[in-house]
Amino acid sequence: MPNFQYTVYVKTGDKKFAGTDANVYIILYDSGGNKTQEFHLDKFFRDDFERGQLDDFHLEDEVDLNNISELELWRDDYGFGDEWYVDYIQVHKNEEIYSFPMFKWIKAHHHYLIPHLDTSLPQFHAHQEQRELELLEKQTYYQLCQKVPGCSMQNMMNIQKTKSWLVERTKLRNGN
Repeated sequence: MPNFQYTVYVKTGDKKFAGTDANVYIILYDSGGNKTQEFHLDKFFRDDFERGQLDDFHLEDEVDLNNISELELWRDDYGFGDEWYVDYIQVHKNEEIYSFPMFKWIKAHHHYLIPHLDTSLPQFHAHQEQRELELLEKQTYYQLCQKVPGCSMQNMMNIQKTKSWLVERTKLRNGN
């Protein structure tokens, strides 16, 4: 049985702590419901998914996807610095290019289902549950409060939690 080739390009964002050492996995889907096997995106002896870096992975599978309509992406929490911010993913098959804009932090052990071009209004999103969880997370993160009566609203930050996170992060980065 012939193997079909796909090239996956992953662009890690240029934000602070955007790179990761975690193991990253992907499955490709077509509009007919066919899917590839699970691929571990990794190149031996290369530091993949570093901040601002574009990585390419050559995949072979027995499944011939006609019109790649979606991908599933996830990572584990392996290694130091397992946070990861992805700008976009592109899949090339022959002369066809499929774009999957991400522009988000990828949580460990969370499977993201990303439609091709991902350009739908929130009420028409193909994966409503995933969309609602993302919105709830943003609402929790960007809560507003009025610290001074009569003044404008401000972002309600948990200073103690943020300080603890920064102290731990600094200790880990400095090797203490």
